[in-house]
Amino acid sequence: MSATFIQAQGEIVPALRGRVASCLLAAIVVCVGGTAVAQDASSPHASHDVTEIRQVKLSFASLGAGAMELRGGQPVGAVSVGAGMDELIVAAKLRLRMTYSPAMLSELSHVRVILNGQVQAALPLPKAEAGREIEREVPLDPRYFSDFNEIRFDLVGHYTRECEDAQHSSLWATISEHSEIELRVRTLELRDDLALLPAPFFDRRKNSRLVLPIVLPDNPSRSMLRSAGIVASWFGALADYRGARFPPQQNSLPNRHALAFATNAARPSSLPVMDVESPTISVADHPEDPRIKILLIQGKDDAQLLKAVQGLVLGNGVLTGPSASISEVKYARRKAYETPRWIPSDRPVRLGELVDSADSLQVSGISPPLITVDLRLPPDLFTWNRTGIPLSLRYRHTMTSEGRNAQLRVSVNDRFLRSYPLEPDPASGLAAGQQRKDELLIPAFALGPDVQLQFQFALERQRTGLCNDVFTDTSRSAIDPNSTIDISSFHHYAVLPDLALFASSGYPYTRYADLAETAVVLPRNPTLESIEQLFFVLGRMGRHTGAAAIAYGLLDPMQARQARNVDLLILSGEDSNQLLAQWEQNLPLVISRRTRKFREPETAPIFSVGLARAEQVTSVPSEVNVSAAGQVAALVAFESPLSKDRSVVAFTGTDVDAAHALTDALEDVGKVRLIRGDLAIVRGRAVESYQGDSVYYVGDLPWWKWVWFHLSNRPSLLISLTLVFAVLLALWLYGWLQRRAAIRLGEAPRK
Repeated sequence: MSATFIQAQGEIVPALRGRVASCLLAAIVVCVGGTAVAQDASSPHASHDVTEIRQVKLSFASLGAGAMELRGGQPVGAVSVGAGMDELIVAAKLRLRMTYSPAMLSELSHVRVILNGQVQAALPLPKAEAGREIEREVPLDPRYFSDFNEIRFDLVGHYTRECEDAQHSSLWATISEHSEIELRVRTLELRDDLALLPAPFFDRRKNSRLVLPIVLPDNPSRSMLRSAGIVASWFGALADYRGARFPPQQNSLPNRHALAFATNAARPSSLPVMDVESPTISVADHPEDPRIKILLIQGKDDAQLLKAVQGLVLGNGVLTGPSASISEVKYARRKAYETPRWIPSDRPVRLGELVDSADSLQVSGISPPLITVDLRLPPDLFTWNRTGIPLSLRYRHTMTSEGRNAQLRVSVNDRFLRSYPLEPDPASGLAAGQQRKDELLIPAFALGPDVQLQFQFALERQRTGLCNDVFTDTSRSAIDPNSTIDISSFHHYAVLPDLALFASSGYPYTRYADLAETAVVLPRNPTLESIEQLFFVLGRMGRHTGAAAIAYGLLDPMQARQARNVDLLILSGEDSNQLLAQWEQNLPLVISRRTRKFREPETAPIFSVGLARAEQVTSVPSEVNVSAAGQVAALVAFESPLSKDRSVVAFTGTDVDAAHALTDALEDVGKVRLIRGDLAIVRGRAVESYQGDSVYYVGDLPWWKWVWFHLSNRPSLLISLTLVFAVLLALWLYGWLQRRAAIRLGEAPRK
C-alpha cells in the first residue's frame, strides 16, 4: 500500500528534484509507516505479529534427496521443496556442502544453482579447495518460490582448454545430503472454507511428516474414538510416504491446525461449540489466532457424529463454505483386495496407471537418470512354483546408426534382471525413433509388498576422434505407458504369523481396504498414549491401503474375549497385557509392568521367507521368567484362539515409553526391515525378531494346488502317499486284468 502511495505522489509532483523530492518522499514514508504501526498496535491480534514469521531448516535428507553425484554424463541434480497454502516464503538461503574434482579447471568450471528455472548463483570451483568438502551459502530470491519448487544444480565442468570429452571421468562434483535450505516463512490467514479440504490440515505441497492434533472432550466415548480413528486413517492415506502422527488433546487447543470432535453431550471445554441437530462439519478460526484453523466435526449424538465422519471422508470433494450438514450416507463394503494402493488382481495393469504423469517415463541424454515405477503388490500373492510375474514391456529411444553397445537394463529393487540391446535401425536414419516390445518375467525371489521397477537406458555416443566433431546430445528414451503387468492368474495365499507382512503392508488386516474384518482392541480406560497409538495405527493402515478405515470395529479387552471371525489388533495397555496373559499358551512372550515370561524360539531369518517356510517339527524352547525394571516392548503375532485362520497382532510393553518405542519402530524404515517372524522385541534402538514353529495359512487355493503345495513341504509323507497310491493302483489294475481274463475265458467255449 505504501509503495503504491509513493508512486502516486511521484506522478503528482514529477518536477520535484534533488533534496526537495527526497524530503517529501521521506515524509510520506514516515507518515504511512506511522499509520501502519498505529494500526498494528490497535489490532486485536497484534501479539501474534511478532511470531508470524518463523524460521525453518530442511536438510536435503529430510526432503528425500540423498547425496547427488553430478558427472559429465549426468551433470544435473535437483531437490524439491514445497510451500504450504497458508505459507509465504519471505526469505530463503541455501547452505550447500559439496566436494568437486581437483582435475577441473577453476577458471572455466562452476556449479549453477537454479530455482524454478531462474539462475540464483554460479559457484566457482577454486583449485585450492578441490577434493574436500566445502560449504557455500547462496541466497535464494523469495519472489521465485511457488507452491512446488525445484532447486537444480548444474555442473559446468572443463578439464582442458582444447578438445575434451564431455563424458570424461574427471568431471564430477558431489553435493552432500547434509546440505540445508533455510526458509523464513510468514503464516497467512486463510478463509473459512471447506472447499480447501484437506488443506490446511494436510497440505500435499509439504513433504514432511504430518502432525495433526485431535481435540477430544474428557472421557470420550468409544464410539467417538472410533469416529476419530476413521478420520485419522483418512489423513494417513493422504499423507502416504510422509507418515502421520495424531497427538490427542483433551480440553485444550494446540497452537497449530487441528481436528475437534464433539456431540451435544460431550464437547471440548476450550472450544466454543453450539448444539447441532444434524451431522455437521465446519471450519473455524482458533479462538486466539485466526491463522490457525480448527476442523470441527459434530453430531447430536455418537450416531450422528459417525455419519458426519463418513460424510467427510467420502464426500469431501463436494463440501464448500464454512459449514456443511450431512443428510444421508450410503456406503457399500469394499471387496477383498479392492485396495487403491495395490495393483488390481483381476486384470492387466498399464504402467501409466502406476505413475503420477507419463512424463516420468521419459528421460533425455545418452546417460539418462533411472526411470522408476513403484509396484505395490498384494502381500499374499502366491508365487510358489511360478517362474515370475509377466511384464509386457514397450519402449522407444533415439540413437545414432553407429551405436553398438547401447542397451536398456531392467532391475527390481536394485537387483539386475535383464538387459536388451538397442540395435540401430539403418533404414531409419541417424536419429530414428524406435518402438519395441519384449516380454519379461519378474522373478518371484525379487517380489515383496513394495517393489520398484527400474529402467536404465544407456545410449552410446560414437566418437570419431578428438576435435573432429562437436557433440550435441539430443537423445531421448521412454518406457511406453501402455506396457502392462499382469497378476490376474495368481492366487492369494500366505503362511502366517509373519510380522514382516504386518510391518510393511498391514497384512492381514489390509486385505479389506476399509478394515471390514478387523477389530482393534483398546484398553477399557485408555490413556492419551493408548489413544495416540490407536490413531497412529489406523493412519498407518490408511497409508498402506490409500483408503479410510470406515468399517473397522473398536472393542475393549472384555469384548475381545468373545470376538469371533475377525482379525484382532491389540494395542498397548495393562488390561491388554492381562488379556494376552490368558492366551499365553500361544505366545512366546508375555509382559506385565514388572515381569516377563519368555519362551525363546529360533531367531527369525534375515529375510521373511513367506511361503517358502516349511512346517517344522515342534521343538521344546527354553523358558525364562524375569522380574526387572526398565522398558521392553514387543510385537507378537499368532493365530486367534477364538477362530481358525484368524490373526492376532498385539502391541505389548511395560509402560508408556514402550508404547512409544513400538510406534517409533514402525515409522523407522531401517527398523521395519528388522521386524519379522512371530515376535519382534524392541529395546532401545535394537530390534530382535524370532520365529516359532507354529504356522497357519490364510487364503484360498484350488484343491489340487493346495495338496501339492502342502505335500511339497513334507517329502517323507509325499513318498509314503506315492507308495500307497502305487500299491492301490497296482491292485486295481490287477483286479481289472483278472476280470478281463475271466470274460475272455468265459466267451471262448461259445465261439
